[in-house]
Amino acid sequence: MNKYKLTPYILLVSFILSFTSCDDYLDELPDDRLELDTAEKAAKVVADSYSQGSYAFTDMYTDLAGPTGLENGGVIANAGGNFIDQNSLQLYSWQDVDGISQDTPTYFWDRSYEAIAQTNEVLAVIDDLPGSTDFKNAIKGEALLSRAYSHFMLVNVFALHYDQNASTNLGIPYVLQPETRFLPTYERNTVQEVYDFVEKDLLEGLSLINDQFFSGSKKYHFTKKAGLAFASRFYLWKRDYVNCIKYSDLFFDGNPELYVKNYDELQGSTYNDIADKYNETTDDSNVLVMQKFSNHQRVGTGFRLNITDLSVLFNNPLNAFDQRTSTGIWNVGTDARYTARLREYFFRENLSSNSGLPYHVSIELKGEEVLLNRAEALLFTGAQDDALSDINVLARLRYNNQEYNDINQIITYYNASDAIDAIEQLILDERKKEFWDHGLRWFDIKRFNLSVSHRLPENFGGETLELSTDDLRKAIQIPDSAIDFGIAPNPR
Repeated sequence: MNKYKLTPYILLVSFILSFTSCDDYLDELPDDRLELDTAEKAAKVVADSYSQGSYAFTDMYTDLAGPTGLENGGVIANAGGNFIDQNSLQLYSWQDVDGISQDTPTYFWDRSYEAIAQTNEVLAVIDDLPGSTDFKNAIKGEALLSRAYSHFMLVNVFALHYDQNASTNLGIPYVLQPETRFLPTYERNTVQEVYDFVEKDLLEGLSLINDQFFSGSKKYHFTKKAGLAFASRFYLWKRDYVNCIKYSDLFFDGNPELYVKNYDELQGSTYNDIADKYNETTDDSNVLVMQKFSNHQRVGTGFRLNITDLSVLFNNPLNAFDQRTSTGIWNVGTDARYTARLREYFFRENLSSNSGLPYHVSIELKGEEVLLNRAEALLFTGAQDDALSDINVLARLRYNNQEYNDINQIITYYNASDAIDAIEQLILDERKKEFWDHGLRWFDIKRFNLSVSHRLPENFGGETLELSTDDLRKAIQIPDSAIDFGIAPNPR
């Protein structure tokens, strides 16, 4: 791990004490850490200020999680998953999660606030460092976008969704300054306050970001395109549809087809070959990618879709073959099924070590998301035909050049009340298929107040569990370590 001269950070105490691959963290002298005395060093810290905690675990909360599984290697009737560990069972049952390692709410909280701490260290000094103004502004812009994004995903995981109660609902602490004292006190901002801070950082960051200072693919940074894609998501989730359309238009610049994957180019002979192509940074549809320390790509653990559930997932009103399945339906020795999206890599502690951490490359922002964001925003501003036109950009590349031209066909398929209801359900279905394994389905469930049913495996009782439309558990409980330091828990 890189070591920076970062001040104590209370929200990360549990992370530092529990992250076994960093046992030497407390053994290193402060003098060994990086002094932020040049713009180049600041740029390096900002480049590392992207949370390596994945929120893909939220798929376990959703209807993308299978109803049954295996326990201790023993197959049970109608198995639809794999080995079920305690974290997976707690996630699937919408319980508070005890674990603190990868793919838990605590891990995501800790790693996100660690990333925020790094951006704040840079933002505190960048204006006073030597160097060109343009270079320092670019660094500042990236730091602001990174800080905004981390807080935005935190509030959407650990709070109820933004709605008419945003000014009173508990959000998360929005941290704007480096820590200058040991064990500071934090309070939760409201959801509204967090969104206001995110918007301020987002817009200022967009005005400053400058792609010319990035090298390589640039996709591991907040480029101008990534910032616009973030703005598209932010304003959609805020239900500010006019601004969602505005920033989506700026992102596409009149050419939305360029930012949708072509599955003809993703074919390969092995899972890893296909997954590598899916995540390729040269693909225009992959807008922002991040390394995530995670076991989520290990589909032998947890609740997963079975072959029946998968076939239902890819049904569509056109009754057409879905190209998203053209790269193969894979399994790992059980009835669980998945497509080639997440490739596992392994971070070794050192060159001679066999221990370390698994990780995958996550596509955090995608062109397809911006397209479906705009379609949804257009629908709810009354531009139904334009919304369907955006959906058809995706449909042509998913359903062999077929399009949704018969609104009555869509209404009948979804048993919808009217055209708006039908297109809304169509958009949600396309999002569900497109963002499976990206962790975004959970936020759609929260945004649209959807209910979820989960059936437990027979050897765990076999009963059906329900998450209602207004269930308070949709705001995931904040970590025990944060509660112990006086931060208010989510109500239950």
